[in-house]
Amino acid sequence: MIHLGVAARILGHVPLSRAGAHQSEAGAHLSVRLLWVIEALRYLDAHNIRFYRLPDDLLAPEDRAGTPADQIAAAAAMLDEVGSYARSAAIRLSMHPHPGTTPGAASEEAATRALAHIASLAALLDALGAGPESVVVVHIGGEGGDCAAAAERFAVRFERMSPAARRRIAIEPDGERFGLFAALRLHRFTGIPVVFDAFHFQLRNPERIGLSEALGLALATWSPGVRPEVHFSTQRTEAHLRRAGHGAPQVVAPRAGQHSDFVNPFEFIAFLDAARGLPPFDVMLEAKAADLALLRLRDDLRRYAPEYVGWVV
Repeated sequence: MIHLGVAARILGHVPLSRAGAHQSEAGAHLSVRLLWVIEALRYLDAHNIRFYRLPDDLLAPEDRAGTPADQIAAAAAMLDEVGSYARSAAIRLSMHPHPGTTPGAASEEAATRALAHIASLAALLDALGAGPESVVVVHIGGEGGDCAAAAERFAVRFERMSPAARRRIAIEPDGERFGLFAALRLHRFTGIPVVFDAFHFQLRNPERIGLSEALGLALATWSPGVRPEVHFSTQRTEAHLRRAGHGAPQVVAPRAGQHSDFVNPFEFIAFLDAARGLPPFDVMLEAKAADLALLRLRDDLRRYAPEYVGWVV
C-alpha cells in the first residue's frame, strides 16, 4: 500500500488555512505552533491522510526564542502530545527545509548554518518520538559548475554531523544540477538514503534511464524495514493573468520547473504503472493545492484507474 502525503499547508479547513499563514511570525513559541500542528493532524486523520510534512519553521529564530534545544525542552509536553497523536493515527512525519539548507555550499558559513538547522530539525523529530522513516530531506547544494566538489564537501560535512542528525538525513536530486546518479554516488560514499522525485527526474535525466529503473535504484538506498519517501508533482501549464494599470491583462506563461496546483492524474497513473513489482513506499505530493490536490487525485484514481483504489490511499 502507498500512502499519499501533504506538505505543510492545509487548505481544505478554513481555520487551519488562516492559522497556517501566521506560523512564520518571528518569536512565536514552539508550543503555540504545535497547537496548529496537532489540529492539522486531526484533520489529516479524519481524511485518512497518513503522511505529513511538518512546516520547517516550527522553531522560532534563536535571537527571539532561545536556542533550538531550549525551545524543544520548553515545549516537551506539547511535543510528546503531538508525537503520541501522530503515532496513534499512524501518520508518518517528514521535514524538508528551505532549498538553501545545503551542506554542499561553497561558503563554510552557509554550510555551518545548514548543518545546524538540519541538526535542530532532527532533534525535533527525535523529541516527537518519530520512527526512522521520518527524515529531513535536503539537496546537495553548492554553487557554480563544479558539482563533484559540492558533493565532496557534502560528504565531508556529513561526517561532522552528530549521529542523531546523520540518522535523519536524506538527499533529494534536484532538477537543475544534481540528478539521480549524483545522489546515488553520494549514497555510495555516505549511506544516506535517496528520495526519488519524479518531477525532478523528468527535468534532469542525462543518463536517459527509464522511470521504473530509476525509481528502483532510489528505493534500494533505504534501509530494510524503512519505507522510502518519494516525491511527486507535475509541471504547471496554466498561464497567469497580470494587469498593468488600466490596460488589458497580460498573459504570463508558467516558469519551467514550476509545480502545478493539482496533480495530473494520467502522469500519476503512469508512475504507478512503473512502480509495479517494486518495494512499497510513500508519496509526498508537492502540489500547490496541498490537501485539496490529494483528495482530488483520489477521486481521479477512482474514475480513471480503479485498479489502484485500495493500493493507493
